[in-house]
Amino acid sequence: MQQQVVLCRSCDKPVLLPPYQKGIKAVCPHCGATLRSGHLVSLHTTAIVALSALILLFNSIFVPFLSIESLGIYEEMSLSSIFSVLKTDWSSLLYIFLAFTFLLPFVMLLQQVLAGLFRLQPERRFCKLYALCHRFCMVDVFVFGILVSLVKLTSLASVQFHVGFFLGLAFSLMLIWCWVKAPPRLMWDMFKESQVPIELERRGIEQGLVCCPRCGMVYKAAEHQRCPRCEAPAHYRISQSMQKTVALLAAALILYLPSNLYPVMYTDYMGSNQGSNIIDGVISLWQMNSEVIALIILCASIFIPVFKILMLMCLICLTHSAKIKKPALLSRIYRVISFIGKWSMIDVFVVIIMSSTVRMSGLLTINPGFAIIAFCSVVLITMAAAENFDERLLWDNSLENKAQEKGTHHD
Repeated sequence: MQQQVVLCRSCDKPVLLPPYQKGIKAVCPHCGATLRSGHLVSLHTTAIVALSALILLFNSIFVPFLSIESLGIYEEMSLSSIFSVLKTDWSSLLYIFLAFTFLLPFVMLLQQVLAGLFRLQPERRFCKLYALCHRFCMVDVFVFGILVSLVKLTSLASVQFHVGFFLGLAFSLMLIWCWVKAPPRLMWDMFKESQVPIELERRGIEQGLVCCPRCGMVYKAAEHQRCPRCEAPAHYRISQSMQKTVALLAAALILYLPSNLYPVMYTDYMGSNQGSNIIDGVISLWQMNSEVIALIILCASIFIPVFKILMLMCLICLTHSAKIKKPALLSRIYRVISFIGKWSMIDVFVVIIMSSTVRMSGLLTINPGFAIIAFCSVVLITMAAAENFDERLLWDNSLENKAQEKGTHHD
């Protein structure tokens, strides 16, 4: 892999990328964004692991996952049991569960197998679907949700793990590896690579270059009305980025209050029905001497959504006022916001797992509450808000501010 000039998708500045060396990660010297991993593997290798993960997935769904025993009552469950339980009363949660933990990961792994083992040449629709599946794959969050649920279940009954649990854990680890090693950019480059020359001295927008926010292709805006790779409209920056972000944040704020005030889960024990919100769940975990888990749930369900909303609002205000002096720091904050967004889904998966498992045990019944739908909507809306905010605006306004200061000093 020879050295080449690339356009950073975070700050729009050209960077001379050195030849690849194993173990050495390439980062943008301006904003600190990762330009290339230090541990690249071939798509063929990724496809082999993906095929193994698919085999484990199908085996883990139908074999016993775990069993619960209390007061002489014994019950086994498999992952397929979750489908039948949720389909009865909470089909919307079932669709969310299936999409994020089975359907999208399955399609992503299948596409890796087709492209890596069967040499299928990716086309535009293929790459768009892969990017969607890669973006909303949440198996890593689901695995952590299982661990939190098991902590709660052990306080209610004796829990034993079966072969389905270990197969599911192995599948999850393989899936995470495939997710890391095969980003959407890999598929897009197989479909069509960027071939436009890039100068080192000037930013992309100054050269008339568009870096597509969807697929990352760099092309001349004067020559194309749409991205020649993914057909997204040709804009130097995401169209109406700040307006879209503000609108989505307003919707998230509206849903945030009911998602925390109303019960996310109802527990029916011996005729007594009691609802509990997110804070109640944190308190109960703390009383079970699971302080670490309680703090993680508190951060993921309370602090992270608030942090994301407040930080995005700050970024919008700073960008609008054009008073940015440390764009590199703000870029890092933005990338942290984008990374942690999906981890707030932990509580959604905990409610799904608890509702399915404990209802089957015959000892008591746990049902989801309306607030869990509102909370799930908050997580997805804040993820969309982060995606619609264009990080490059921070650098545009910072450079504009510096140019105005220089002009003032000259005058």
